[in-house]
Amino acid sequence: MAHDLLLVNTHRRYGFESNAFRDWQGVYLLAAYMEENGYSVRVLSGFVHEALPLLEAEIAAGVPVVGFACDYENQEEVIQLSRHVQELRPLPVIVGGPQAVALGGDFLLRSGALAVVRGEGELPLLALMQLLVDGSGRLEDIPGIVYLREGRECRTPSPPPITNLDALPFADPSLALTRSSASSALFLLTARGCPFRCSFCYEGSNTRSVRRRSVDNVMRELRQKLEADPQIRMVLFTDDTFTLNARRVREFCDALVAYRQERDFGWFAEAHPGTILKHPELLPRMVEAGLASLQIGVESGNLQTLKAYNKKTTPDMVEKAVALCQNAGVPHMVANIIVGGAFETEESIDRSRKFGLRLLEQGAGMLELHAIHFWPLPNTAMTLRPQDFGMEILDPRSRTAVTDYPVVQCGALSPERLSGLRADMDEAFAQKIRELAMRLPAAVMERLLRYWRRYHLCSGYVETLLGNPRCSRFLLLLEEGAVRRQADISPQEIGSWHPQRQCRPLTRDGKHFAEDVPLDATAYRVFVASAGRMTVDEAAAYCSLSRQEFLRVAQELEDKMVLAFCRY
Repeated sequence: MAHDLLLVNTHRRYGFESNAFRDWQGVYLLAAYMEENGYSVRVLSGFVHEALPLLEAEIAAGVPVVGFACDYENQEEVIQLSRHVQELRPLPVIVGGPQAVALGGDFLLRSGALAVVRGEGELPLLALMQLLVDGSGRLEDIPGIVYLREGRECRTPSPPPITNLDALPFADPSLALTRSSASSALFLLTARGCPFRCSFCYEGSNTRSVRRRSVDNVMRELRQKLEADPQIRMVLFTDDTFTLNARRVREFCDALVAYRQERDFGWFAEAHPGTILKHPELLPRMVEAGLASLQIGVESGNLQTLKAYNKKTTPDMVEKAVALCQNAGVPHMVANIIVGGAFETEESIDRSRKFGLRLLEQGAGMLELHAIHFWPLPNTAMTLRPQDFGMEILDPRSRTAVTDYPVVQCGALSPERLSGLRADMDEAFAQKIRELAMRLPAAVMERLLRYWRRYHLCSGYVETLLGNPRCSRFLLLLEEGAVRRQADISPQEIGSWHPQRQCRPLTRDGKHFAEDVPLDATAYRVFVASAGRMTVDEAAAYCSLSRQEFLRVAQELEDKMVLAFCRY
């Protein structure tokens, strides 16, 4: 039996991108809403080459309506697949999603789609289903859509925003036709809308006032999803700015602290530097409540550029926000810097690069920075009026880019030059992270590894540490509880613990080493005595050292991640 509606979210697979598919929750929210209103819906989500046979099978089975989710990255694929659907069997195709706000008559002609849903999809899609499946209503009366009449583009007024988000059903991933693999992450939207109006950002340009779900409503969904899937380790709150309302954040943290007594998971959120500076007291509570990763908007190290972006931040504010997060013990922070944005020159890009390197030093062990190209997202000020920002959009449909290559010219900076400058900045950031990783205190390294093992949070720091055999062995043994650090053992007990080296002693050409770490004669003697067979007191006597002197040298070896302590 054919379903009433097939919702499709599909992207092209590239070898240089992550293997993970971004399974957007919007289609599952729409599917649940349609099911609640009496329509049978299935979701097809995956890479094009995997999804195509299933799409063809659904068409052959007789599904009467197909809807495609369209964003900046897959609009050309949606055009081609929409045509393919109608070659197989003429039926109405509906297109929605973030990119849809910029799509009109030309897109409908190229794709053959019946209508584009602009903005929030629940009410327009329901009305379309009532028309197409039940024969009720008229196309021109459906709110928030674009359609063609005798080749002429027609637009209807937007529907009122849904204010009571608690009245909506929870997103239902069980409606997926296939599940490629169990995910360790859960995406949850707790609010809609963004109050900021950044000139490059989709949300500020296209969403309306901020509307929030109640904390109780979100926690009910969270419990339901986590209890249904024991493999979930990370919860990603996908609100544009989770920290907007301090009272609500405190309420969330209280609820999360209580629930994490039953189930261990970490969570991710986004924050504006301004909200961090306004309410720094929230950060320790968020960490206590399980915050594993925080994203903030950096975008540039140039004040003029930030003003053009309407960011409501300054480089100084960003630095202070990073310092607050570092001091509060935020485990991981990620941010981007745009290369090839407003009024860019080689000099401004170099200032952003140097600013980013300073931030990494400040947030050592926590902050990750990535260089990205400007993307002409729909209906944003920079996309609509690039000339006002010193830019020219050379490829408006972005047919030459996968977000990996610029589609703009910035003054004298060609796409080719911008591509090279971005690569240089990204490599500078990656190299800085590699350097910082090997200088981190042992406690920070342990925390990084702990979050990697528990929540699959793999940062550039973790990749560096795991890529060094000496570091990875040391950290894994600590995480497993096989050994302990000196600082974690009481002074009264330390004498009876066993110093245990984590790699082999080596003498070569008269020089002593612990694997790749050079040692002086005393350190080498302590290292040789630390095979785990003798206690601290026995090993100190063997080396003709006092306990205090032995432990001082052992601490130096521990700091180099070549020695720890075992109880027996």
